[in-house]
Amino acid sequence: MKKVKGGNVGRLLGNVPKQLTRITSSGKYLPAVDGLRFMAIMPVLIQHLSERFIRYTPLSFAVPVKQDYTAFLAGRGTIGVFLFFAISGFILGLPFARHFLERRGKLRLGRYLWRRLTRLEPPYILWMCCFFVVLLIKGDYSFGELFPHLGASLLYMHNIFYEQYSWINPVAWSLEIEIQFYLLAPFLAGLFFSIPSLRWRRMALLAAIGGIIAAQQTFGWLVMPFKATLLGQLQHFLAGFLMADLYLSGWLDRPSRRSLLWDMAGIAAFWTLLHTWSTEWMDNLFFAAALLLFFAAGFKGGIWRRFLSNPWIAATGGMCYTIYLIHLPLLEGVVGWTSRFTIGNGYSTNLLLQMFLVLPLVLIVSAACFLLFEKPFMDKNWPQKTKNRWAAWRNRNRTIKKATS
Repeated sequence: MKKVKGGNVGRLLGNVPKQLTRITSSGKYLPAVDGLRFMAIMPVLIQHLSERFIRYTPLSFAVPVKQDYTAFLAGRGTIGVFLFFAISGFILGLPFARHFLERRGKLRLGRYLWRRLTRLEPPYILWMCCFFVVLLIKGDYSFGELFPHLGASLLYMHNIFYEQYSWINPVAWSLEIEIQFYLLAPFLAGLFFSIPSLRWRRMALLAAIGGIIAAQQTFGWLVMPFKATLLGQLQHFLAGFLMADLYLSGWLDRPSRRSLLWDMAGIAAFWTLLHTWSTEWMDNLFFAAALLLFFAAGFKGGIWRRFLSNPWIAATGGMCYTIYLIHLPLLEGVVGWTSRFTIGNGYSTNLLLQMFLVLPLVLIVSAACFLLFEKPFMDKNWPQKTKNRWAAWRNRNRTIKKATS
């Protein structure tokens, strides 16, 4: 009996990643991409956990936080957002690149925009309205104060209207930039992927990445409100375009005989990302190069690719949209309580304790919310299916009324 139970538990656990696996529009699933999403969401989680732990803990740390190297690393979570931007450039760039480079499929902008709308808007609207109600109940703001910020956030205009992050959910700043890119992606893709020469196309993308960085330095686009717009972040999306080009050529997805070197390059690239995120000119160039290298290592490295393609890692990365939307309010509600549990007075040890206590809860709640409020909208046919169900329910009610009248 014990073996049977153990087998049932094993099968149950083994089925969890399958249930959490995302549904893709193309039908082709790239687990390494969701693994990269995992590498993007974890630094964000750790940074926001660290910030709230520092705020709420009663400890006086043995080493001041500003002098603690672990605290420095924990505070670099924004690099995960930039990796998300590169992934978006890659994912959205692929179908457009196929259209221009391989003459495959028609370019239907209406269908593209409708898919973005039906995929992303329902979870976003749901959670932003939910957090709006929570803030009203808490009494932090009056309805009159908060409602305009909800409206601006739902229109993805809060960064521009108020020149600050959303009051409803501060992490929405990056989603506003994503929407700007979604709207411009077809035109940017046409600009670059219509260049027939492989060499000139890639040189154009590299030049554009360098040019955007130069413009940011020249025109001050790395400060608010510009840094919270596409002007301050476009190079990351273009890095994804370049990766899409390399993928379609077969180079990115082709196994490398030097996979161990790629693994080492991936580690070096991640270290570089942690240490070059700044507003300095040369740092930004190194950051862009490291972002490209880290992305490529996720496909070319042997150990890296196996790690990123692990079902649990990929499944966690696949639900990153839900995690990103709900993690900050969750941390606000939980860390105030868990921060009372401490071990000694070292920052590193206590951050690890908080991660052990809090992150599993965040991931479990996120998984449940993903299955309930995000995954159903990954089915591109959900609007029609919902319409059909509604029509069937209405017809059934009419039939019952006729039968009982």
